Amino acid sequence: MTLALTESMDQTLADVIQKNALGRTPLSAVVDSGSYQLVQLEAPNVQPEEWRGAIRWRLRDVIDFPLEAATVDVFEIPEPARGAQAKMLYAVAARNEAVERVRDLLAPYAQGFDVIDIPELCLRNLSALVPQATKGVALLLLGERSHSLVLTRNGVLYVTRRIEIGRSDPGLSWDKSSTADAEASALALELQRSLDYFESHFDQSPVGEMLIAPGGARAEALSQALQREMGLRVRPFDISEWIDIAEDAAAPRDTLSFLATGAALRNAEAPA
Repeated sequence: MTLALTESMDQTLADVIQKNALGRTPLSAVVDSGSYQLVQLEAPNVQPEEWRGAIRWRLRDVIDFPLEAATVDVFEIPEPARGAQAKMLYAVAARNEAVERVRDLLAPYAQGFDVIDIPELCLRNLSALVPQATKGVALLLLGERSHSLVLTRNGVLYVTRRIEIGRSDPGLSWDKSSTADAEASALALELQRSLDYFESHFDQSPVGEMLIAPGGARAEALSQALQREMGLRVRPFDISEWIDIAEDAAAPRDTLSFLATGAALRNAEAPA
């Protein structure tokens, strides 16, 4: 079981867990994008098991909140194509108050609570579902003020970016081609830069397809517009193609449900 946590859900969470007897079910949470920072840093010259401790001091001048108030973790990035370049890591610095809020919310009700994840790794898990995962997948998660892009191959995260080009007017109708064309035009250059970096820096074959999530009218319209803009196959991510969904349940059509599904796909064999 996975929950994408929002404010004021204490009683709702308790009701769901107790009603469905989920107290011992393995449970993970996904923090919101404002609760952490994800930065790319050169790997310290120490053993991998010492990376987390050694990377902390390098974050002091990078994150925008005090290091003393941060919980830090790291995960590897594949080696670059040119061996002379330094090995890099992704470092996650989460606000202690956010981590503690999640822990305090879940611990009283769920003995199986074990993981707090970030959205980028949830998207990594989802991208690993599709058949083209062995060749490389570009997955773009749409937001209101920013979009999240991950480029993965064989379930390994190579590139992640948060693109600060979002939907300016929540009342816009996303089935109108003019709206989608405007957003696609703004996005295309940033997306292409990330695709080019993935190919050149890691010596990877070009990504043949980009997936847009979550599904719906906005994803459909933007997929068509980006395909015209970039000359790349683009289509909505239909999670029901790769996950069996009960007849009385609906496929995730919003960002929180989509990320929660990605977190639930985490397993012991997956990279951290």
